[in-house]
Amino acid sequence: MLNLVKNTPSIYSRINQTDEAYPATETISSIFRRTAERYATKVAISFGDTELLYEELFGKSAQVANALTDAGCQKGDFVGIYMERSPETVISILGVLRMGGTYVPIDPEHPVERNRYIVQDASCKQLIIKERYAERAAELCHALDIEKPVSLETCFSEGTTRFEDADIAPDDLAYVIYTSGSTGNPKGTLIAHRGVVNLANTFAKKLEITSSDVLTQFSTFSFDASILDTFNCLLNGATLAILTKEEQLTPELFLSLLERKNVTIIGCIPTSVFNRLSEANLANPETAFRAVKNITVGGEALLSDHVRKFQDKFGLGTVIVNAYGPTECTVVTTTFKITDYWNSPSITVPIGYPIGNYKVYVVKEDGTLAEIGEEGELYIETFAIAQGYLNLPDKTNEVFMSSPFGSDPKAKVYKSGDIVKLLPDGSLEFQYRKDGQLKLRGFRIEIGEIENALSKHPAILDAAVVAIQENNTVKHLSCFYSEKSHVTSRELREHLQLFVPSYMIPGFFYRLPEIPLSPTGKVDRKKLLTMDNSVLAETAFPYEAPVGDVEGAIASVWSDILGIARISRSESFFEIGGDSLGVMKVLSRLKQMCFNLRMHHLYEHPTVKALADCMSTLTDESNAEDTPISEYRTLVELPPLPKALIQGENGLGSDILLTGATGYLGSHLVYELLTTTESSLHLLVRRKFGQNGIARVWETLDAYFGQSFFADYAHRIFILEGDLVQEKLGLSEEAYSIVSTRITSIIHAGADVRHFGNTDDFYATNVIGTQNLLKLAYDRGNVPFHFISTLGIPEDLAASGHWEWAAQNSRDFYAVELENVYTNSKLLAEKAVAEAITRGVPCSIYRAGNLSCDSRTGRFQINIHENFFYRMIKAFLLLGKAPAVDAYVDVAPINFVSSFMAALMKQRAFGEVYHICNPVQARFPAIIEALRELGYGIDLLPQKAFDKWVLTEGGSISQEAVQLAIPLLEGDGVRHSPYLYGCEDSLRKAGPLPALPDLKALVAALVGHAVERGYFPPPFSR
Repeated sequence: MLNLVKNTPSIYSRINQTDEAYPATETISSIFRRTAERYATKVAISFGDTELLYEELFGKSAQVANALTDAGCQKGDFVGIYMERSPETVISILGVLRMGGTYVPIDPEHPVERNRYIVQDASCKQLIIKERYAERAAELCHALDIEKPVSLETCFSEGTTRFEDADIAPDDLAYVIYTSGSTGNPKGTLIAHRGVVNLANTFAKKLEITSSDVLTQFSTFSFDASILDTFNCLLNGATLAILTKEEQLTPELFLSLLERKNVTIIGCIPTSVFNRLSEANLANPETAFRAVKNITVGGEALLSDHVRKFQDKFGLGTVIVNAYGPTECTVVTTTFKITDYWNSPSITVPIGYPIGNYKVYVVKEDGTLAEIGEEGELYIETFAIAQGYLNLPDKTNEVFMSSPFGSDPKAKVYKSGDIVKLLPDGSLEFQYRKDGQLKLRGFRIEIGEIENALSKHPAILDAAVVAIQENNTVKHLSCFYSEKSHVTSRELREHLQLFVPSYMIPGFFYRLPEIPLSPTGKVDRKKLLTMDNSVLAETAFPYEAPVGDVEGAIASVWSDILGIARISRSESFFEIGGDSLGVMKVLSRLKQMCFNLRMHHLYEHPTVKALADCMSTLTDESNAEDTPISEYRTLVELPPLPKALIQGENGLGSDILLTGATGYLGSHLVYELLTTTESSLHLLVRRKFGQNGIARVWETLDAYFGQSFFADYAHRIFILEGDLVQEKLGLSEEAYSIVSTRITSIIHAGADVRHFGNTDDFYATNVIGTQNLLKLAYDRGNVPFHFISTLGIPEDLAASGHWEWAAQNSRDFYAVELENVYTNSKLLAEKAVAEAITRGVPCSIYRAGNLSCDSRTGRFQINIHENFFYRMIKAFLLLGKAPAVDAYVDVAPINFVSSFMAALMKQRAFGEVYHICNPVQARFPAIIEALRELGYGIDLLPQKAFDKWVLTEGGSISQEAVQLAIPLLEGDGVRHSPYLYGCEDSLRKAGPLPALPDLKALVAALVGHAVERGYFPPPFSR
């Protein structure tokens, strides 16, 4: 049910002012008759060396109409047109429309099974064919019980050129276009004359089409883009230049056509063809486009990079129109015009604004209308909407509905299934298909983002990525590419690592002579799916069979988890589709034969051979008993660092540079600083595919703090799009200069906070990023620097036996190397900060503990499934078991932590090490008891017995839970420990802070939210 707000956001009133006059009483055939009479001796169609005048087109279409009438066809009958793209197809279409029929385009290049389904579903009364298709059409005629189809050759040789057009109305059907259906069979979309008349009318105004124009026609007539080209032209007296097959496929011949025919308007071409034009090496490209006023592009997302390449090649004299629209809404719903050089930082070009007599609404999941910056499903309201799907009443009722937006009770809307974002200027930006959103191992996959990254490689000509699915689950991604120059799969993987997360790097790469295209000019992804075969994929090294039992066992596990039949002993797990979640699955299997195998071993030894060698050196100490704890020790705020007191009112000042604003802690720090200070915030944010920095921050803040939060504080928020690991933070010279002169303090909350991964990745983000920010602090004249670190550092130091002797001085403290790659990277970053302190930079370190939910609402981070503490709790809930460990656990509410940090950041004293945690540490058995009181059955087992039970029996209860529990078996999470965090000195310096709830109330809030989000199972559901 829609839950639309009473007061529709004003943005919709503005963008939906689209009412315009159009020939409301006319039909396609009535306008064509008048146009043909007016421009009788003008060229209507050109095709190769053939030209057809309007009077000839009118006469030949009359011959077809007569033949259909003679064959028994009547007004309202469906008539199939079975032939290739040609002038004869247009003649046939006009003949069907003039006799009052509904035309059904059927492409001879499509499979015969598909075509048979279409003609039977439409119950075609007749077929129009060319004689050369007689044999292939015989099967279709047999399916329809048609004795003899209508032959064009016979029509033209025998038929009269006079015909009295049928008396039809604007709401009578004009055509049925069949598109792919979710059931496997195509579905027929019913479109009336009225929508096409409006389309031609509004585009004539938008593109300023006149009778002197020459328009290209590119698409097959079974694709509705052909409607746009054909009737924009023929209902306005222009000339339609139909491309030959060769002109479609060859950029040089296409450009030659533009010059020879003096083309002024390039009709709707597929995005893939536009991209190919942008990339092609052509002689004198601007000359070919000298007469072209505009080009319309549609079908797939239009990348900004390709627009710029096009403009660099062909100049700025041609307006680029990005067109979007479902078949169900008569071809085009929205357009976006590019009239100047496209220097937008957006990855894709917006799909724009509604055309004449169309209205658009973005509806969120809760049924309310999206505000600016929000995304939702696009609903389209127009009288040009389809009359439904032929013979599919349930599907029709599912997506076509009475409009809830206006006062007209007859108005209809179409639920597009496309998720779009409403941009500040009122235009729309396509995001993804609602029913086609892909997830790989829990991560949302943006195919377009991967393809965009691939297009940036200088050796790539074309690239397409497909998701290989099994039982509606994505198994892996495969990349198919063609080259400008030779490039290896290893080089492409390394290139992609610069642009996308590791889980979005395809597992397999296939080099092709060219990327296959469908008849509509789009990438033929269905064909690519059939070409996926891991045995034939490129490999970084020649195949080597595993050697010995251990290598064989490892390869067998990898094969099962990655879905690859053959694993080479020299291939990296992470280069053939493995990722952090895959590591969990591997460990859950291999720990049964080598208990002391750890996550970091897989990252350090990523091949079968290397991992087998590593496993041979590991001893099995799984039966070693924990030593009873006689005394607990507190990890206090150490090591001591040189102190400093700065001038000024506080340690923040008027202009704060903050990193990590789109993260959980960073966003809550933004909230605290905006609501408790008057400072302006300069937020350093990385761009993501389809989202600029403003959109990312806006989306994050509104998700946590309400839909008006960003807007309320927008005047104090300044977005800097950059990258921590790049020189000068990835900012332009101008932006870096402004920042380096304006900022009064730096808060570094951005980090790679995964607990396991590649050492180089952690070092780049956590160490180099910190060093780059410290350089800015030096350049700015020793500006105050607040560094967010982790309490995992003293915890790991203590666990490894280094705390007691190293904590008393910074030299020893920062000389230690920790085993955990994340914690060690933060230790190295702290070392850089400590060195900056000795050089006179006022810095303080804020070590955060275990961040949990907001204590008032239970609300937790958006990516809840990535948090190790919540993953651990979920494992206990699913397994019904937990280890009986003697340990204290920090559960620090995010609202308390952010308030705690902000209070300390306002201090003028620096050189401090702060511990930011819950001052009341919880005993682990008390947490389990709180979960039991909520209704969960959890039994406690001795630590070693729990470890063994998880590996040997846990899988029979929940494979997911075993994988979630793997970090526990690694020592990451709750373990037997005589240490607890201390924050007494930090609390004293912070002053009054919000009150904390007791443990049971906090656990109840935490669990309630996680259950509501669908992450935790409800009580008693195990």
